[in-house]
Amino acid sequence: MAKAYTVEKFDFHMAEVEKIDKRVKDYLMNVGYERWSNTYSTVNRTLTMTSNIVKSINAALKAAMELPVLPLLEYIRQLIGRWNITNQKNAIESFTDLGKKYDTMLSDNLEYSHRMKVTPLTSYLYSVLDKGKQKMVFLKYQTCSCRRFQLDELPCAHAWAVLKYKYIDHIEYFSVYYTRKYLLKTYEIPIYPVPDESRWKIPAKVLDVKVLPPDVTKSMGSPRKWRCKPISNEKGRFYVTVWRRRSQ
Repeated sequence: MAKAYTVEKFDFHMAEVEKIDKRVKDYLMNVGYERWSNTYSTVNRTLTMTSNIVKSINAALKAAMELPVLPLLEYIRQLIGRWNITNQKNAIESFTDLGKKYDTMLSDNLEYSHRMKVTPLTSYLYSVLDKGKQKMVFLKYQTCSCRRFQLDELPCAHAWAVLKYKYIDHIEYFSVYYTRKYLLKTYEIPIYPVPDESRWKIPAKVLDVKVLPPDVTKSMGSPRKWRCKPISNEKGRFYVTVWRRRSQ
């Protein structure tokens, strides 16, 4: 449902969910479809449908979580700096117009387009026959009835079929933010280290502030941490979150 491009596809999957448990449908409806679905989103998500980067950063910071604030920030700075250098190097060594991810998607769409038949209706409107179903491509506004063209901001297979039919270069029909040029811009700004404490210029009003410890009641025993224990069954793999005490 989250990745569906059309209302019809979304409703189909929602009906399947409702058959399993109506409470899930009610919960998702109360959350608001626009918050998590591609179909009802009020903004263009440009292919970003996950928050996995948060989990990746948390996993990468596992060893540094117990550090004081300044060493933790320096650890994060160095980590992101290394990532930026690696990604910048990959972009520099690329010989395609697009980033690797988007170039692969474009190539896949091109492959799918070989089996489609194009019929022109006007100079900008085209009918594309895809496995017995008609799709409408409007080149002037860069839209397709499958909605992938306008939501992904990348020529879908139907748009590719039209571009080949008209012998038009595809380079004008994808977002500039997917290009190698803009990918390099993402990583060109350095992340500077925090200067030595002797060079800090702290305003007097900040120095006068007394920072008190948080007003909390400490529980008995060692602190607890969340741990995720993987458990397998005959239907596949899933995760159960359990409490564990930290080792002494």
